[in-house]
Amino acid sequence: MSTRAGQGMHPALRAFPGVVVELGADGVVMDSNGRMERVLGRPVVGARLEAMLDRASRLKLEQLLVRRGEPGSCWELMVEGADTIHPMAFHPVWEEDPATPRLWLVEAPRDPRLEMLYEELASANSEQAGTQRQLAKEKARLGRALDELERELGENAKLSRALQAQNEEMEAQNEELLAMTEELHAGQEQLMQLNHQLERRTRELQLALSARNRFYANMSHELRTPINAVMGYNDLLLASIYGPLGEQQELAIERSQRAARHLRELVNDVLDISRLEVGKPDLVVEEVDVPGLAEEVFAGLRPMADSTGAVLRVSAPRRPFWIRTDPRRLRHVLSNLLSNAIKFGKGAPVWVNCSPAYDGGMEIEVVDGGDGIAPEDQARVFDEFVQLARNENDESAGHDGTGLGLPIARRVAVLLGGTLEAASTPGVGSTFRLVLPPSPPVPL
Repeated sequence: MSTRAGQGMHPALRAFPGVVVELGADGVVMDSNGRMERVLGRPVVGARLEAMLDRASRLKLEQLLVRRGEPGSCWELMVEGADTIHPMAFHPVWEEDPATPRLWLVEAPRDPRLEMLYEELASANSEQAGTQRQLAKEKARLGRALDELERELGENAKLSRALQAQNEEMEAQNEELLAMTEELHAGQEQLMQLNHQLERRTRELQLALSARNRFYANMSHELRTPINAVMGYNDLLLASIYGPLGEQQELAIERSQRAARHLRELVNDVLDISRLEVGKPDLVVEEVDVPGLAEEVFAGLRPMADSTGAVLRVSAPRRPFWIRTDPRRLRHVLSNLLSNAIKFGKGAPVWVNCSPAYDGGMEIEVVDGGDGIAPEDQARVFDEFVQLARNENDESAGHDGTGLGLPIARRVAVLLGGTLEAASTPGVGSTFRLVLPPSPPVPL
């Protein structure tokens, strides 16, 4: 920039009513009389004039700076303001100083009619610029709308293809459904035939089971008479009614008595299970003190417990604890569970733990400290005629049984409206948990 920028403008030029600007050879505004600042609304000194012109006017300014036009010629330049374009006619005046050549652009006086035309042109240019900006915005909006429309058209095409595929799949499924319906009708007819056959075979099985149960009941009654006779005579012999016995004779009769008892238990169990299979026997329901009933069962099994060294104990939160149930059948279940606990407990204490159930009933646990039951056998203990493996050389164990005690106990528990479950840890012992309601269910 020339060192003379902003200095040396003649006072007459500063007072000139039109625009006067002083330019360097490079087109930089060195000075101004202030009129262009008011027209454009921004400072111009120090800026390049070409930055304020449109493209055509910039080309004219380049020619003017290079050719140094004649002093009498008039140059029309379009000066761009913030919002409008101002057409201005300038007379160029060169100062022929080789060191610092300068160019004064002095605005030419205008005809008032031209002023009006210029104002109209400026207003039209401003409106055109606004319209162009509005058109640019609308064009951008339309472009976005077209993009969105293309995207939606693509999505619609995808949905149409998917819908067509679904329709084809539904048609195939409908055909498959028709075929399956036909097969179902055929299967229903076959099922009806099978149901008729099943009903016939069920009736035949019921007749066979009824005959079997009658046979079990009759045979059980018939077998108990000679068994009781054998056990009676054994008791007489052991009591030395027929004279004293030798040691070997007494041992033989005791073994015979044990075998007779085992046979009687088997007959009784077969009779009990046959009764349960025929139908639900009638219950005699009354108020029962469960801990007291357990003590009664203890009294009957105490000789058996004494023979193994087992101690029988009852644990209850309070005594008595009453529920409504059939005492005879509950006694049967407890007797079975306790006799098993004594047999398999190896002389360890046997506990009967009584505690209230959440519904007002009673939970009864029979706990022994024997060898326990292997995990693979725990699901089989309630199956009929199942006797788990034991040590055959342990003659003192006294584990002989029928394999029907626990199945009968579970059936009786269900008959009383309760449940019977087993839990065992090998080497620690077994727990049989009997849960009874406050009262048996009413038969339908």
